[in-house]
Amino acid sequence: MSQTPATISVEELCAESVLARPLCVDLDGTLVRTDTLWESVLVLVRLRPWLALLLPFWLLRGRAGFKRKVAERVSLDVTALPYRSELTDVLRISAEKGRRLVLSTAADERVAHAVAQHLAFFHEVLASDGKNNNKAHHKGETLKARFAATGFDYVGDSDADLPVLEAAQRGYLVAASSSTASRARALGDKVQVVSQRGSRLRAMVKALRIHQWSKNALVVVPVLLAPGLPSLRQLGQAALAMLCMSLCASAGYVFNDIMDVSADRAHRTKHTRPFASGDLPLVWGPPLLLALFATSFGLAIALLPLGFLAMLAGYFIISLTYSFYLKSKLLVDVIVLAWLYTHRVVAGGVATSVPISHWLLAFSMFFFTSLAFAKRYIELRATMGKDGRLHSRGYFAGDLEMVASMGPTAGYLAVLVFCLYIESNSIIYARKEVLWGVAPVLLYWISRVWFLAHRGQLQDDPVKFAITDRLSWACALAIGLVAAAARFWP
Repeated sequence: MSQTPATISVEELCAESVLARPLCVDLDGTLVRTDTLWESVLVLVRLRPWLALLLPFWLLRGRAGFKRKVAERVSLDVTALPYRSELTDVLRISAEKGRRLVLSTAADERVAHAVAQHLAFFHEVLASDGKNNNKAHHKGETLKARFAATGFDYVGDSDADLPVLEAAQRGYLVAASSSTASRARALGDKVQVVSQRGSRLRAMVKALRIHQWSKNALVVVPVLLAPGLPSLRQLGQAALAMLCMSLCASAGYVFNDIMDVSADRAHRTKHTRPFASGDLPLVWGPPLLLALFATSFGLAIALLPLGFLAMLAGYFIISLTYSFYLKSKLLVDVIVLAWLYTHRVVAGGVATSVPISHWLLAFSMFFFTSLAFAKRYIELRATMGKDGRLHSRGYFAGDLEMVASMGPTAGYLAVLVFCLYIESNSIIYARKEVLWGVAPVLLYWISRVWFLAHRGQLQDDPVKFAITDRLSWACALAIGLVAAAARFWP
């Protein structure tokens, strides 16, 4: 279930009968789709990782004291938070029509005041002060005492807001879970469930990027290209290795997303990712990461050769190094990206004890270098900054022509390597002359990818494009049929 935008009407919030009552609004999960405490902890760990060792000791000071310690050391960029625009729009209009708005939150008052200053429509802020945690019953009692003369209305989202809603004259729940919505309805007609939260399970599956697992099918390539028919044991090992690589890749995606959440929110497409959008709480990130990592490496240790474990660890380390450093280096990013694809092929050989030929390595490096250049070409065309530079990359606008030249060249070199392999003594196919039918298909597919990239018709990732493109599947089928004919034709 996707999130339904809040539908609190301005007319209801600004009716003559309620204008005298202040409207109190929660922050975490209500006004923003995330938790500002975890956002702050994430910034702290990213910028000053050594302070992570102190977090357990800060917790001994209580929730309010912990929030204060974090807030003292982190300046959270409140302008980049994922606000619920449908709610902020209504609140802004209500303030303009004379309704008094109060930001009442369990977040530390430093964060709360920064949010209120940014939005500029709150008249008052009530928040945790380092000693008292302004949450649940404590928040309800505070608001009752503060607005004893007029009463108050309240907008919240979670179970912790139920005591406050019970104390309020009128209450609203946005993005509530099914259980919270059910408990809120028990409070009577004074509480309106405005919208319900989207599926966390669906958001978690999206965070794993399971569609990217198809890239790990490259692990199976060595078994399919080996002499003779593969055994069931080899196929099972290849499938298990593919699963381990996929879980490891998902762990890398989760780690990258929680560490790069601020940059993702500013990106034209990445802002919809579960952690960046707030569909998946940041607090879920570390447990999910550990579960994926432990499952991936646990399976590898228990069921696959020790050499594959080293390949798996190398893949994870290279992937993270690429994500946080190497992807900003001119040309190095392309070569590393190409190697990550080739690494999968080598890992498949190690997992199944199938030797990898130098021909396959050479073909893979040139072929995937072409695709890596295509990925950069697409990004250069689409996200070039006003200063003529691809932000967070080492490329400038004038490099577009160079990339467009080097990419197809690498692809054609891959075809050349394949042609040389056909005429080499390393050939294992009975009818090697039949393999010449593969070359024009490869030339067609590589050329088509670059034509579509030049026309701006290619998606961000050429590999993702290949998975969803019918003609790419037709090319793969044609290559498979030619290879089968070359191997088994009497």
